[in-house]
Amino acid sequence: MKKRIPKTVFVHGSESRQFQTNDIWDFEDFEQKALEVALDNPEGGYDKTFITVTFHDDSEHQCRLDLGCNVNDLGFSDHCLSVHDYHQQNHDKPEMAWMREDHQLELIGLIEHYQLDRALVQQARAKAGEVIKEVKRKQEEEQRQKIKEREESIRAHQQKEQAFQESLNIPEWAQAVIIATKTEYDSETSCPHTGVYESKTIKTIILAWSKHTQQRFPEMRKACLNHPDTVFLHDKTQSKEQRENYSMGAGNYLTENNYLYHGWKVRKQRFWDEENKAKSVPLGELVIKYK
Repeated sequence: MKKRIPKTVFVHGSESRQFQTNDIWDFEDFEQKALEVALDNPEGGYDKTFITVTFHDDSEHQCRLDLGCNVNDLGFSDHCLSVHDYHQQNHDKPEMAWMREDHQLELIGLIEHYQLDRALVQQARAKAGEVIKEVKRKQEEEQRQKIKEREESIRAHQQKEQAFQESLNIPEWAQAVIIATKTEYDSETSCPHTGVYESKTIKTIILAWSKHTQQRFPEMRKACLNHPDTVFLHDKTQSKEQRENYSMGAGNYLTENNYLYHGWKVRKQRFWDEENKAKSVPLGELVIKYK
């Protein structure tokens, strides 16, 4: 049986702006443009494109192409040869009984009689492989740069915190410190798809020293008066008393009313090391008030 030669491609619709609905393309031109569209999706995404290919004998093949790299389609020829090769490799397997159904065998029979240039398909796949490799290289480089910047940021913070702690003049009678922190959702380090939600601290205020280690809410509210940003937490109608006095709990702490992992929080930090109380005090704005 003479091979069927693809001549034109009718585009029913596409997610790519490179193709317009009802466009008619010469087959070779379509394949070239389809490859360009696919190479624009090197990270696993694809543009659904619905087409009808007309052959020299006026027969037609209608299908959907997922134009993209990796396991997606690079064009009509790549699509057909991928389907054919996958069938040849797997149709004898017991779990692949669906491949031996009549409509599947009919499809493979049609593809075997299409005149498709496997050499061009191999070139397209090699080009896609190069694009994917380059994208991965850039992603890895960006990741290394992010890690480097994060490590440098951590070191800089540690140095500033150490200098801050060394500058503190903590009274001998102080047994704890009352700290206010404001946190917000960190979109850069969070990943909702995997259920990872991170916070970042945008402000820390050292409100007051305390003579005891008991977590008393009246004392926390009084300390809130020491800074204009936390004054509102002194008002019981604008704040909540959180009690987590259980194993792995955070103890007693004060928050704003709408606090849910993010927002204002006031807590007491005990000095566990009497010889070096300052190491329990985080870097922040120091309010010079003494209890």
